[in-house]
Amino acid sequence: MTPEIIDYASRALAIPLLLVIASLICLLLPLFVRQLRGTQGLIAIGSLTSLLFFLRWPPAAEVGFFNRALLISPLSAYLWAFALAALALVVLLSVARPAAPPESQGEYYFLLFMAAIGLMTLVAAGDLFTAFIALELLSLPVYALAGIRRSKPGLEAAYKYFMLGAFGSGMTVMGIAILNALYPALTFAVLRSGPASPLALAGFLLVISGFAFKTALVPFHMWVPDAYEGAPTQVAAFMGAAVKAGGVIVLWRLFSLFDGGPVHQIFWWLTVITAVFANLAALAQSGLKRLLAYSSIAHAGYMAVAFFGGAQGAQALLYYLPVYAMATIGAFAVAVVLEKGEKGPLIEDLAGLAKDRPWLAGAMAAFMFSLAGVPPLAGFFAKFYAFAGAVNSGYTGLVVVAVLMSAVSMYYYLKVTVTMYMKPAAGERSYEAPGVAEAVIALMAAGVLLAGLFSRPLLSLAAQAARWF
Repeated sequence: MTPEIIDYASRALAIPLLLVIASLICLLLPLFVRQLRGTQGLIAIGSLTSLLFFLRWPPAAEVGFFNRALLISPLSAYLWAFALAALALVVLLSVARPAAPPESQGEYYFLLFMAAIGLMTLVAAGDLFTAFIALELLSLPVYALAGIRRSKPGLEAAYKYFMLGAFGSGMTVMGIAILNALYPALTFAVLRSGPASPLALAGFLLVISGFAFKTALVPFHMWVPDAYEGAPTQVAAFMGAAVKAGGVIVLWRLFSLFDGGPVHQIFWWLTVITAVFANLAALAQSGLKRLLAYSSIAHAGYMAVAFFGGAQGAQALLYYLPVYAMATIGAFAVAVVLEKGEKGPLIEDLAGLAKDRPWLAGAMAAFMFSLAGVPPLAGFFAKFYAFAGAVNSGYTGLVVVAVLMSAVSMYYYLKVTVTMYMKPAAGERSYEAPGVAEAVIALMAAGVLLAGLFSRPLLSLAAQAARWF
């Protein structure tokens, strides 16, 4: 390895280690220094800012650590930057309006940082053992974060998420056990030969099912609506933008191990069922967070369409993840500003928002139209690139279903916009909009617009990272 590669790899590995130190500082330092109690959010922001010193443009090389259990490459650099950006935005929203009780602020940021470390390890995993350990490191803190307020909706969300998540983890570890008995190693490079027997196919399907829980593909989506609604809105934003990304990346790696066959057919049906069910179920939702939950499930289906696009689909998927994350975090940030109760605002609570806060309504409309795929917003180009790759690979029927369901989604996204612009407010209401939350909303609104109008820079970065899938 050249000195440049060694320097980059050492700096890259320092990032998760510094996140561990920062999480422990947030958890423990206020216990010993009374003056720092209640400042964990500022400590978290300072820690994330200091990580900018360690970010470097990666060389065109892949470095394996721990017998290639962890792979540092342009792909991992791209996804780590994505994970850190999502973490920073959620931290800012948590500073604007605390997501946890005052006595639990240290635990909140500790768990949030641990989940981010799990996500970073998951997207850089080189074998199934590392991927499973990283999945648990990501999942367990999020279970606790969902119920950190100890309210009835939060505890219900945490319980449902934990029980179904444990079921998914059980399926994953059972599949890994089967594959471990059949293959000399569980690195993705070794597994690329595909299933050599029906037993191996069963092992792969169990692992795929376990990661489909995290991605929220139907029928593995049951936990999503209740978990998003009952969890603190900031945590729901992290779940929708970041946790989903980890599951999608591993599912892509598993999908790419096979050249057609029954696994691709299963993914085809999972994609179709997910897109159809999620969009139809979203039509009946009255709560904003539940609507965004079903929107998240539908977009998992759209991302799965990119799986069928080959190299073009990989590039489209890496473009799709940050574009979807910006719109989702922005929409949840609006919910943070408007929420009054534990379950977040109803769609009807947005009535009259265009008159009271025109720029806030405009930003929310931009998020909804981006999620719906309306040009020139970034969501349109994300869907276009994902669907174009699948069409070029011969999966026109799959794309037709996805396009039809995307048209159906216009109804419930427009319902939010119509409520803001066409319906009067039910009465007087006060806005306690924290300035930091407004800054996040403005930044995300600018992001979905600029990433659409000027998609080439982000698409170029995605193309460079996709070569290392």
